[in-house]
This record gives sequence, C-alpha cells and structure tokens, in this order.
Amino acid sequence: MKTIVINNQKGGVGKTTLAVHLAWYLAEVGRRVLILDLDAQANATDTLTRHAGNATAAELFKPSARIAPGGIDGLILAPADTSLTDVDRGDAAAILKLRENLAAASGNFDACVIDTPPSLGLRSVAALVAASHVLSPIYLEDYSVKGVKGLLQTFLGVQKRYGRSDATFLGLLPSLFNTKSPRQRAHLEQLLRDAGKYVFPGHIVARDGYAEAVTERAPVWSLKRRSAQEAGREIRAVLANIVERVG
Repeated sequence: MKTIVINNQKGGVGKTTLAVHLAWYLAEVGRRVLILDLDAQANATDTLTRHAGNATAAELFKPSARIAPGGIDGLILAPADTSLTDVDRGDAAAILKLRENLAAASGNFDACVIDTPPSLGLRSVAALVAASHVLSPIYLEDYSVKGVKGLLQTFLGVQKRYGRSDATFLGLLPSLFNTKSPRQRAHLEQLLRDAGKYVFPGHIVARDGYAEAVTERAPVWSLKRRSAQEAGREIRAVLANIVERVG
C-alpha cells in the first residue's frame, strides 16, 4: 500500500482540497483507497462523510486498531473527531502505532491518503513516519526560502529519526495559484530558482469550482459549471502525475 501524506504546517494552503481530490481520483482509476483525516477541523470528513468506515482516525493511534475493508466506490474514510486533539497530548508510542495499524490494513488497500493538521504535533509526525510519499502544497503569497527549508528539514529530520530513508518527498506543489497576480508569479519564479529540484511539476490554480465541489461533496471535474470543468482538467493533470510518480 502506498501511503501519500499531504503535509504543510501552515493552514489555508489547500491541503484538504488536494487530499480529497487525490482520494477521489485514485478510486476512480480503480485503486482501493483509504483516506485518513488527521485534522480536528474535520473538513475532509465533512466532504467525504458518506465514505466513513468503522474506525476513526484517532482510533488508529491505539494498539491493534482494525479497518474493515469495503467502502463506497472503492473509498473508505477514517474520519476526524474531537478526540484527535488528545492524540498530540498522548504517549509518543502512538507515532509507531499508526504505522503498525496501517501496515496491518495494507492488504485491503492499494493507497492511503493522509490529510494532516496545520501544525507539527504528534499526529503530523506519525503521518510522516507512516508515509511512503510526502507532498507539500504551498501558497505562493506566504512563500519564503526559510519556510521551504523548514518543510524539507522537517521531512528529513523525521525520516532520519525514525529510520525511514525509503520514503520519497514528491515535492512542493504551488497551490491556490492566482495566475493574474504579478507577485505570485514572481514568487513562483523565485521558488523555481531557489528550490527547483524540490518543486513538483505543475500547480493548482485558484478557481471557484473547488468551493462548489466541497459544497456538493463531489470531485470538481464532475460538476457542470465552466469554472469547475477548467479546474477539473487542471487538477486531474496534476493528480495523474502524482499517481504516476507514486507507482
């Protein structure tokens, strides 16, 4: 099972939009998909509520938690709830418990997508330890070289601490990109100059269709509005590239 973690310690960078669309896309192309919502704000849970399975995300930090296979349209959600905030205050042993529980479930799923909270607590560290692949959406208005270095150092530090040299950093993915903003275009150019080898090819353009997709609880490419169809074509190209790189 490939475990793809969507991670950035900043909020509002489009992590949940990317995570739920990646899960939808993987299921659409025939993968058996598990998605974990580790963010107590539970936005992914609200969007994917009809896919909720037998185990909550918080339960997967406990010994011998089990995820029943099945799901609707090949997709199962381990939903967020308020008890997730207790995980960060708990025993650090829970970091390895998440990885162990996902390993136990790996025979029933082809891919696991993990949406992480906007902070570097135990939940985020556990997700990075469990990851086979990590992708970091970034918002170009907030971009700085220091921030990018921090993301990379966090990934490398966690991987080294827990002996996960086999995990792959897929890259920094510019998200919510306003193509008409000279400032954002300049930030993108600077990002490519300063950290080009760590930048994922492509970007996700800011479009109204994503808000409609969340409201409708459906992939943006399934909606009829023109803005949604444009967004759908763009994000499907990015998602196809992710899936190809993950294998």
